[in-house]
Amino acid sequence: MQFNVADLLKGPQGATREYVVDEKPNFELIGAECPGHLQGHVTLMRTQQGILVEASLSLMVELTCARCLGPAETKLEVNIAEEFRPTVDVLTGERIYPEPEEFLGDDIMISPQHILDLDEPARQEFEVAIPLKPLCSEACAGLCPICGQNLNEGPCNCLHESDLRWEALRHLLDEGATQ
Repeated sequence: MQFNVADLLKGPQGATREYVVDEKPNFELIGAECPGHLQGHVTLMRTQQGILVEASLSLMVELTCARCLGPAETKLEVNIAEEFRPTVDVLTGERIYPEPEEFLGDDIMISPQHILDLDEPARQEFEVAIPLKPLCSEACAGLCPICGQNLNEGPCNCLHESDLRWEALRHLLDEGATQ
């Protein structure tokens, strides 16, 4: 997602531009396929320092289910609020920022061609939004720990031995269910 912000940088503080986004993502996510389109709404506002970006974005991704190892489609939704700073004055073409002693590692820059690239901040937000243990469904039964059969497709023929230490608890649960 790239936006030419030259006109906005020439405008007064508080000037805004709004965009609707519906495009293939220009980034990859670790451990996820991105078959869908990146969708959402982006607002750019001129500030004293540069351009404030506020975006609400969503993306359908295909992950691997943590229980059955099958495909797990998940919709990721993120919000971005970042201020981008220009490196070149839009009117004179002179370098304005950053001087080596002024550069702060967390600053996000607008290119010398006045292109604001939102791909990397969006990728970072989507990476953080990926669930730690994605599931294909809440009712996913997972895999048999003995034979590896996908229990969503049906039961396996394994004999599951129960741990005798849990029998007292199972007995209490059975009594509670009959009362």
